[in-house]
Amino acid sequence: MVPLVSSAVMDETWRAVGGSSTAAVRRMQKQCGKDQEELTGFVIAFTSDLRPEAFGLALYVHLVVAQAFRRSGVKFRKIKPGRIERTWKENFVFINELKTAGYTCSHFSLPTHLTSEPALLQYVIDALTEEDDADPVVLSEAEFWQILQVLKTFADCMHDAGEADINAA
Repeated sequence: MVPLVSSAVMDETWRAVGGSSTAAVRRMQKQCGKDQEELTGFVIAFTSDLRPEAFGLALYVHLVVAQAFRRSGVKFRKIKPGRIERTWKENFVFINELKTAGYTCSHFSLPTHLTSEPALLQYVIDALTEEDDADPVVLSEAEFWQILQVLKTFADCMHDAGEADINAA
């Protein structure tokens, strides 16, 4: 599987989103919902029960990830609810295997062979575990794993929705 989002695109994207105005961020959020309504709804629904700070972080990281896919230059087909549900269940198993193997949210580094989008998932992990930020959001283990599972589901669905177009070319 060839990643759709390179390290360079990921780096450029998080810097661009981080430097965007509030109005620009709102436009990006609206575009996110328009591009992948079902998938964006899934992210909101499966993170809305978190503490407000954790929910805000999850939505921000989701926005950066969605923008990275947009900047990849790949066209994506719409993702259907059944695909999201299957991917969520697959990632439930994946996350439980990581926990069983002894992974914790502190000093977490995902082996790159375990994901179709290594640069993107490393950004997610770095953003969720960032401690050097001026105002860091400290996540509980449960919050970390929940957000990671949601955003890995998002990334896997997007990868598959774009990968089919690449393979068909």
